[in-house]
Amino acid sequence: MSTTESARSSAGLARWGALAGAAYVVLFVIGVLLIYNGTPDSSSAPAKIIAYYSDGGHRSRMNIGWLVAGLGLFCFIWFLSALRQRVSRLETGDGFLSGLVTIGGAVYATLTLAAIAVEVGIRTMSDDTYHHTVYPGLIHAADDAAWVLHASGGAGLASMIVAASLAALRAAAVPRWAGWLGIVVGVLSLGLIIFFPWFLAAIWVLVVSIGMFASAGRLQEEPAPVAA
Repeated sequence: MSTTESARSSAGLARWGALAGAAYVVLFVIGVLLIYNGTPDSSSAPAKIIAYYSDGGHRSRMNIGWLVAGLGLFCFIWFLSALRQRVSRLETGDGFLSGLVTIGGAVYATLTLAAIAVEVGIRTMSDDTYHHTVYPGLIHAADDAAWVLHASGGAGLASMIVAASLAALRAAAVPRWAGWLGIVVGVLSLGLIIFFPWFLAAIWVLVVSIGMFASAGRLQEEPAPVAA
């Protein structure tokens, strides 16, 4: 394979990796809905919690939600690689911002994967307990632990978004208002403990993902150099 063919192959992977950001948003939302929709509040009466989690259908739906959300985070990792590559091209310095994008995104993905694993693992543990016993206190603890784990990932998500927005601003790759808006979204992502900022970050990922996919397509249409 020539160097030119190899570059084209990598460019194709990077382009679809960019679009994986949109897939992450869609899959993660679906997964979270499957996990949480209709579940009783973890501070509800123990009898209500026991009745709900004793239903095998409810547990199966949560396990499917874990798989879907996990697949979404798999897509996020591919998007992260494409984003790092794009920021690296925009950056003219020593790679500080592209490194920050990589580390921040990896921290967010890791803590979020841990959060959904703790949440679903403990909520569905009655599948293999004695007489399928449900422990309301443990479910409450899992709910709190998962929430804080995901919120802690906000430090990584914020770093990723702010670093990418700064790189785009410095390279004049986006309008100044868009770059500054991205920085604001990144800063707000530090407050994932109230969860609402995640929706702003998700919109940012969605827009950047589609934008990178479209611009990569235009770059691929340009004539490639002839291999020697």
